Amino acid sequence: MRLHLKHIRDVRVFAAAVTVVALAGNFVLHSLMYPRDLDGELLFAGSVITVSLALPISFFIGLRMRDIYRLTIRLEVARDHDPLTGALTRAAFHSRAAGLVGAPATLIICDIDHFKAFNDRFGHLAGDAALRHVVEVLGANCRKGDLIARFGGEEFLMLLPGTTPEEGGRVAQRLCERLRVTPVPVDGTERPVTASFGVAEVRTANDLVTAIARADGALYAAKDEGRNRVCRA
Repeated sequence: MRLHLKHIRDVRVFAAAVTVVALAGNFVLHSLMYPRDLDGELLFAGSVITVSLALPISFFIGLRMRDIYRLTIRLEVARDHDPLTGALTRAAFHSRAAGLVGAPATLIICDIDHFKAFNDRFGHLAGDAALRHVVEVLGANCRKGDLIARFGGEEFLMLLPGTTPEEGGRVAQRLCERLRVTPVPVDGTERPVTASFGVAEVRTANDLVTAIARADGALYAAKDEGRNRVCRA
């Protein structure tokens, strides 16, 4: 069992609990070690010493445990998320998707249109801004439980648990339209950014890899048809 101290309130409760346990131990030791005629005289002094030692020490330890917990959370976030966009990494996506996939579920692949040309024309900083912008738009127009991952370059993968292919297609269409009407600010000027989408059904957790391949095929169809559109596998 892991003890997580997240807030200062948790630290105070931890310190109080340790102090109570220490006091109980003090009472037991006094009853076992000292004669009854001396026990009452020494118990109060022993209790004061116990509290004066146990409370500050346990509070200090609790603070360190809280700091370790916060550091662990930051490390896990850094491990699981793309540092540029904040989207999940490929490995984190597969790990979390394994526990979410079930019938029905929908997979969406999103690929920014003409991203290399955008980079060449406006610079890599503008390209980075476009990547962050796309993830922000995707995240703002999806549910909290949906997964969004950066799979490489300008390609993003989304998993929508509890969504049929028809519903997923409508979600992808909404995202495509939202990107179309939401330009990315670059050096004080709004630059248009669009994306192509491929949609596929995910039947089981074991079907995830093949579903990615099917969605990727649908994505290429969307690009062949002129980009800035949605195709279903």
